[in-house]
Amino acid sequence: MNQHSYLVGLIAPGAEFSVSSELHRREAARHELRYLCRHLGGQRDFGTLLNDCRAFGFSGLSVATSTDHPVSAAMDGLSWSAARTGTVTTVIYETDGRATGHDTGMEAFTTAFEQNMPDAGLSRVVQVGATGAGVSAAHALAEHGVEHLILVDTDPARASALAEAVNRHAENRPAKARPVETLDHHLKQADGLVNALPRTDSSDQLTQALTESLRSDLWICDLDYRPAAASLAQAARTLGCPVLQGGSLLVHAAARNFRLVTGRHAHTSHMLGDFADLTAEPAAHS
Repeated sequence: MNQHSYLVGLIAPGAEFSVSSELHRREAARHELRYLCRHLGGQRDFGTLLNDCRAFGFSGLSVATSTDHPVSAAMDGLSWSAARTGTVTTVIYETDGRATGHDTGMEAFTTAFEQNMPDAGLSRVVQVGATGAGVSAAHALAEHGVEHLILVDTDPARASALAEAVNRHAENRPAKARPVETLDHHLKQADGLVNALPRTDSSDQLTQALTESLRSDLWICDLDYRPAAASLAQAARTLGCPVLQGGSLLVHAAARNFRLVTGRHAHTSHMLGDFADLTAEPAAHS
């Protein structure tokens, strides 16, 4: 590929934008590329934003799953993963100007899970949280062969909707929505736990309840990448549980995004090191 300059828009909360844009910048430097990330905020209609970015020559967009934009409906085309999950985290402007949506979250979860949890039991998995990145995670787990996927959310309707969406694409129909009150019962029978709760004060209380229900023979996947929110992962590691934390998922999604935009293979191992450096406590750099 002869192109050496890219303009990419990132639609994400401030902290996530800072980490993601720096991951992209450092990886671009390793490839000797000019790669500009621009923070796209505001409340504009996404279709209008999509057209504006196309007109200004953007190569693509990266969209955080925590945003409320109805992205998939505005696309000219969808990748296999985006069509399945209804989630778009990366938009690529094709040479003909068409905007194609991709779900890098589903692909990132699959890759990170296979690399970090090769021996994970998949008979029964409990996932808490049915929005945002949790949608991609649930579809990835079903595709990976989970036999029973128990979905729990503070909003029962969200859990039911996600279970129905997952089962439409999975032959064994593994997903079942269950109320929060039954969470402890299902965790006692589970091989693994996925924490996909959004970042709210009420979710912190539920995360604390999850922490108190941990067992040493339970594997844990915590989708929250923030070190400050790592109490569940820290408690799990103390018990000796296998843990996959959100930072790895963020990096694999960023690497997939980088490859979609540039056509170049990202150095994921270097990007994981970059992430550790970017999220280290200040004392770690002194």
